[in-house]
Amino acid sequence: MLRIYIFLLLFMSTEETGQEIDLAFALNTPSVMSATDLSNAVDFIYYITERLTIGPSNTLVTAVTYSKTPTQHFNLTAYSSKGAVLSALATMKSANRSFEESNSNEVLDFFRTTGFRDSRTTSSKLVVLIMVKGPTRTIQTQWAAEDLFKIYNNVIITVGLDSLTDRDKSLLQTIAKDDSRTFYVSDFKYSCHIVPNITNLIDSTADTSIIEDCPDPYAIIDTTTPVYPTKDDSFPLVTIAALIGFLLLLACIIIVYKVFKGNAKDAAVLRAIEVYGEARLGTSKGSFCLDELGRSSRAEENKSSYTQRLALARNFTNLYRWHNSR
Repeated sequence: MLRIYIFLLLFMSTEETGQEIDLAFALNTPSVMSATDLSNAVDFIYYITERLTIGPSNTLVTAVTYSKTPTQHFNLTAYSSKGAVLSALATMKSANRSFEESNSNEVLDFFRTTGFRDSRTTSSKLVVLIMVKGPTRTIQTQWAAEDLFKIYNNVIITVGLDSLTDRDKSLLQTIAKDDSRTFYVSDFKYSCHIVPNITNLIDSTADTSIIEDCPDPYAIIDTTTPVYPTKDDSFPLVTIAALIGFLLLLACIIIVYKVFKGNAKDAAVLRAIEVYGEARLGTSKGSFCLDELGRSSRAEENKSSYTQRLALARNFTNLYRWHNSR
């Protein structure tokens, strides 16, 4: 009896955690989406899938990206193990982002006509619509969501950026049919904060714990400009000042030297004039020159006196020219 009771408990537990869910991810990838945003958005899908029980009797996953037209990366029956599904999701980081359009109506029509074609008749069907840019055709998108619901009675969970217009946000709430199934993030790098909530909406038995190391969108970022050590600029200024002082000192020394040297020259000239004034040149000292000295004195004075006067005249003349040339 005890064995039967334990078996029933295990069976009921397996049935509770092994509910059939056909899950479709629709990721909007317009040209305004950066490579970083795409990578973060795929990580968001990855984190949700990682918490689910994947298998033929549990959750099956399909993933589609869209802008102008939808592109299915793998269908519901492509992978039946979590590892294979996660590996396939990782390849979506290179999805096409070439078109400006955001035809959300076409991706919802795709799920209605093709995406859920392989779904199980007894499964719960959910669509997680991740919108980066507002839909190009708003009314058609709303109609497509209603048509999908009429056929599959599915649940749509919508995720959008805070930058969407109020009109686009209102559309997401209309598609989801419940405010509790509509989420917004300022940036996909913060989408890890809503992973537990969305996981719980998909499968209430899945892991809904918070993700560790999830960046805080409200964290205060230090924007203070760092102060880097600078090279001391006083050394060149001191060097220049010392050089200028040295040049000024050198100029003063040269000026003093010139003054003393000039005074020495003046003293030599004055001495020559004094000697000339004391010399016996006769009655006319103004006629003292080389030629006249030779003519006037040669007849009156002896040879020794003539030689002495001639030397004095040459000495005076040389000193006079040297004094004028400095």
